[in-house]
Amino acid sequence: MIMANQPSPLAKGNILPLALIMMMIILMGGIGIGVVVMEGSKRAAISDQSVTAYYLADSGVEKQLYEIRKNYQTLAYVNTLGLDYGDGRKWVSTGGLEQTMSKTITRVSTSSFAVLDLFDPDDISAALNISQMRLTWSKDPACTEPAANMEVSYAYWDVVAGVPQFPTNNQFVVEPKNGTGNLVVVLDPDRRYRIRLKTFDCEAINVTAAFFDGTGTQRPYPGDITLAAEGTYRVATQKIAVTMPKLDVLSGVFGFVLFSECTLVKGTGAVVCP
Repeated sequence: MIMANQPSPLAKGNILPLALIMMMIILMGGIGIGVVVMEGSKRAAISDQSVTAYYLADSGVEKQLYEIRKNYQTLAYVNTLGLDYGDGRKWVSTGGLEQTMSKTITRVSTSSFAVLDLFDPDDISAALNISQMRLTWSKDPACTEPAANMEVSYAYWDVVAGVPQFPTNNQFVVEPKNGTGNLVVVLDPDRRYRIRLKTFDCEAINVTAAFFDGTGTQRPYPGDITLAAEGTYRVATQKIAVTMPKLDVLSGVFGFVLFSECTLVKGTGAVVCP
């Protein structure tokens, strides 16, 4: 007699826990996918807010630049600017927290020059207390000459009772050429200077000028200003800082006229410097 197979007593009810386990696995997988999707959405939202905050900071810097270049405002004034749009978007100026402690020039060529201003263009009577300029540079590796000879020259003026006493004749000082890559120029802390750097034989790279008072304490470089703004949109904040000269410097032939020790020849019979 053939009998049908009967299920074992131990096999009864196994489907229920197996179904529960499968449901838990599916549920946990769904939760994991949901967390990833939610985190991705959150990151995307923060990224969008960061882009908005960046452009808010950019508009703040542009506004400061407009006030400096077009309305001739002082740095102290632009450092107070800001704008709150009332919907979580705002920017504030942060340039007052920035100071340029040294001036770095990527390259000084043999056919041009670099200019350093040691005076406060917003208040020319303000004392800067700069007694020394320390200049370092390297020779362009592409140059086969022994050294990049640097010539430092400058014009200066005094301030008497708050009034600038500009030079009335040739008061241009030229320091001897130096090819060591390290030069110290002694300055008068009571004077204001415009300094010109020029190289001969080889171009100079990574030119760095640092400024110090009589005690050797480093002083900020007054020729550059920092325009900086912080943009905020909801939880995102971005900051932009731009360092630039406060005053534009004439270039090319105009620079030669401004800094030349020789007479500007306009006709015949004029005395020309050797």
